Amino acid sequence: MGDNAKLRQAKYGQTMASDSRSRCVNVIFGIAFVLLFSFAAFAQEPGDIAPPPIKMLSKSEKADLSAKSDPKQRTALALELMNKRLSSAEKFRTDENYSLMYAELGGFNALMDDTISFLLKANSREGKQLNSLKKLEIGLRSFTTRLEIVRRDLPSNFDPYLKALIKNIDDAREKAMAPFFSDTVISNSQQ
Repeated sequence: MGDNAKLRQAKYGQTMASDSRSRCVNVIFGIAFVLLFSFAAFAQEPGDIAPPPIKMLSKSEKADLSAKSDPKQRTALALELMNKRLSSAEKFRTDENYSLMYAELGGFNALMDDTISFLLKANSREGKQLNSLKKLEIGLRSFTTRLEIVRRDLPSNFDPYLKALIKNIDDAREKAMAPFFSDTVISNSQQ
């Protein structure tokens, strides 16, 4: 019996040593795993995300737009002003003056929002308004491509706003096209 007890004690000691080594290895792997993924998560976080610019029209833009009450003329003027803003933003991007580029894009966004709300405010479905909405949608389509080119070369901290601006343009295009289809769609219940 004495030999059996010694044999069991020796096996138990080996098992305990094996268990403690295994626990030690598990703890080390666990710590390494946590450190690895915490560093990976830290590396993926964008540094300093630039806040979105202020959506604001200049005084001259407000005055010029308010002087035009005809939808066709106002749309043409708004597209011209948006083109100037976007051209300035492209110039500032090539000069790597990102704060001024951002300000121009904020003005561009304000012009777009103002124009779409002006055209949708009139409830009449006159030909001028529909033609103006169509012209605005086509103009916004061309701006999307230019904004994608601007976005391609920007530092990553400016990217979230440009993505949001491109999405806003897509939403504005959708709003501009909605009056063309709202009265012509017949639901299944009316057939």
